[in-house]
Amino acid sequence: MYTFFLICPFLFGEYPLIKELTLQDPLFRQHQEDVARFYESTKRGNPLPPLVLYRYIPQKDDTLFTLAARFNLPYESIGTLNSMERSTSPLGKGPVYIPNQAGLFLAESPSNEMERILRSWRSMEGNPIVVNEKIFRYIPGERFHPVERAFFLNILFVFPLKTGVVSSRYGNRVSPISGEVHFHSGIDLAAPRGTPVFAAREGKVIENGFDPVLGSYIIVEHEGTYQTLYGHLETKIIQLNQFVDSGMMIGTVGMTGATTGPHLHFEVRRKGQLVDPEPLLPRRIEPKP
Repeated sequence: MYTFFLICPFLFGEYPLIKELTLQDPLFRQHQEDVARFYESTKRGNPLPPLVLYRYIPQKDDTLFTLAARFNLPYESIGTLNSMERSTSPLGKGPVYIPNQAGLFLAESPSNEMERILRSWRSMEGNPIVVNEKIFRYIPGERFHPVERAFFLNILFVFPLKTGVVSSRYGNRVSPISGEVHFHSGIDLAAPRGTPVFAAREGKVIENGFDPVLGSYIIVEHEGTYQTLYGHLETKIIQLNQFVDSGMMIGTVGMTGATTGPHLHFEVRRKGQLVDPEPLLPRRIEPKP
């Protein structure tokens, strides 16, 4: 079993600042030696060296992936330590914290969807560390699960239509049917009747039914406690309990149920709780004028 701890010569100051990503910078050189020792200890099954955190001020062309390559660390090690929700999250002008070991840093109090996904099923074992008053648990050598990786890289779901316009977003809105304010549980994608609808991710059809409001609908269950719902369908070409692939056609856009025009009502749920679908899709489309 690995043993590790956070060595803190910085308790009376800040983490050491790496100024240049060259071996001429003594702290960068020290970091690279630390990382090499970590990988060697992991390979041999020896106790891990102390966990140390460094700081680095990102430059204009720096990205998470370029930093991961220069520091010889997995991108998820830097991303989770810095509470990045996505791989495209801006690095900002402030310091980026760089560990001298590979692994995942789990926030005890998640502040974004990525941290909530990590926290939802992983054990919170490991020694706590505090960064900017935020407590993390470090799991040495751990990598993203495929679902976590897909979310972080913004490929968790594919768009359920080839083309479409967001006619109504997630959240409170004035109902086009009743004229009253109510909570809209998904997004509406306006498209002509008969437009093919595709499964947003591989999974199993767990519901294939009809609802007075949603009309003819399908619910697909996915790995990682996610479900997607497709409502107001005109036709369905799948069966209950059928397994579907990501991007597989499952039906067509219609006007069934309570609707004022042809569109797809698309919902995403995680652990049975509704979430905004748009941040989980690989691209955004502008609302209808």
